[in-house]
Amino acid sequence: MASNIGSELIVTIAWRSAEVAALAAALMMLIALFVRQHIRREDRLRARVVDTWRPLLTRVAIEEAKPPSLPPIRRRELPYFMEEWNALQDSLRGVSVERLNALAPRYGLNAIARRGLQSRNIGGRILAIRTLGHLRDASAWKELQDQLTSSNALVSFYAAAALVLIDATRAMPSIMNQLAERESWPGEAMARLLVDAGTDIAREPIRALMLSLAPDKVPALLPWLSHVDAVLGSDVATELLHRNPDHQEIAAAALLVVQEPSLLNELASFASSANAHIRENLAQALLKLRGMDSNRLEAVRASLSDPYARDMLEQACAEAALA
Repeated sequence: MASNIGSELIVTIAWRSAEVAALAAALMMLIALFVRQHIRREDRLRARVVDTWRPLLTRVAIEEAKPPSLPPIRRRELPYFMEEWNALQDSLRGVSVERLNALAPRYGLNAIARRGLQSRNIGGRILAIRTLGHLRDASAWKELQDQLTSSNALVSFYAAAALVLIDATRAMPSIMNQLAERESWPGEAMARLLVDAGTDIAREPIRALMLSLAPDKVPALLPWLSHVDAVLGSDVATELLHRNPDHQEIAAAALLVVQEPSLLNELASFASSANAHIRENLAQALLKLRGMDSNRLEAVRASLSDPYARDMLEQACAEAALA
């Protein structure tokens, strides 16, 4: 009797479990279907906005005449409109930017972007930051500086870009302070950002930052700095070599950045380094010095007393002859 009851209970539980599992599977299918339909609706909406507004925004940006009659924008269309507006802004300068910015009050872009800064959605927040930057909205300075310290690397980077657009000179100290801690910032994009800001504006803050960093943070940033400003990179690398003569990682990185030919004899001393990475970088560095040729390298090689250093420079001379 007890055995029969136990068997019936097991069967009942099994059926109930199967029913729950089937219900859960059906629910998951419904959710997946809903998500797929939502994505398709959004894709169609985005396509309509792009088809309508890309040519209109382009005309507004490039034509000097009165802008064409522009349609209203529904609330659901605004994010895609703002994406198109920002994408065009990224490629423009001067009066074309002003023409696009003249549309902002008509569609309330400033207010929408200010609200968007509070969004929990990262994409929405970045869109708001980009919009405020392109609008050159100085009244949003504090809010953008708050975004600069965001734990999200992309949010902080776009905040830096927006601050540079608004006031590059004012923004540079804060950006340099963040740069020391932002190894995840996209290097190429950051280089372009600082170039756009103006090398003259960025030069001294960058120099101060690089010379104030802890030695272990320097090697990763030296190649990036050379890409931003090769002359500044060479100057900073030279100073860092003088300040940290025994730091092997700094030496290895700095050798590839230094360009000043007057440092040839000083650099040649690294040919006797016990660190193979330093010796390898030296052979490359000597060939990149301004005005360097095989005759100058040979003259330095002949002046060295260290046999190992002479061999290393002989290799560099051979490479220069083949170049």
